[in-house]
Amino acid sequence: LDSCAGRIAVLSDGSRFPTRTVVWTAGVRPHPLLAATDLPRDDRGRLVCTAALQVAGAEHAWAAGDAAAVPDMSAGEPGKECAPNAQHAVRQARVLADNIISSLRGRPLRDYAHQHAGSVASLGLHKGVAYLYGRKLKGYPAWLMHRVYHLSRVPTFNRKARVLAEWSLAGLFKREIVSLGSLENPRAEFELAAGTGRRPEGT
Repeated sequence: LDSCAGRIAVLSDGSRFPTRTVVWTAGVRPHPLLAATDLPRDDRGRLVCTAALQVAGAEHAWAAGDAAAVPDMSAGEPGKECAPNAQHAVRQARVLADNIISSLRGRPLRDYAHQHAGSVASLGLHKGVAYLYGRKLKGYPAWLMHRVYHLSRVPTFNRKARVLAEWSLAGLFKREIVSLGSLENPRAEFELAAGTGRRPEGT
């Protein structure tokens, strides 16, 4: 995709497609900064780590999340690594913090091991899919599970209450059409915040 402006998608071969909807998909890759280090990296550019989240061969280097290739201890097959997703990253961060403290105090380190629970996804209002502990769900139960899971990940009780209140109100009333203008001019607020002084027509 060379460009996508004026509702026209232009590909590198010169093909042009009128469109009002763009769906972007991409994988996850570590920050290019890692390439400037002499730390061991795998073929994807991630830091090669032990199960204790130490960078292999570097005593005082640690890594977690998207930048780390961590062995999946719960997979039951050699060579398997943890997926670069939030479910692992949040849990790895806790183990990493505990292990750094343990290393400073001369205590044994703990390996990171987390059994992947599954995946949930929303496909619109009251529609969703889920795969949890080997069982498949769809429709309203999967959508509700998606909402419950993401609400549980929101930090602090105050924010949880605000999000729950917003979701509850959204379920009782129709969509606020005032906000639909941002769909036609999604860059408007960014340009104002950047200080360009421009506001596209219709906003």
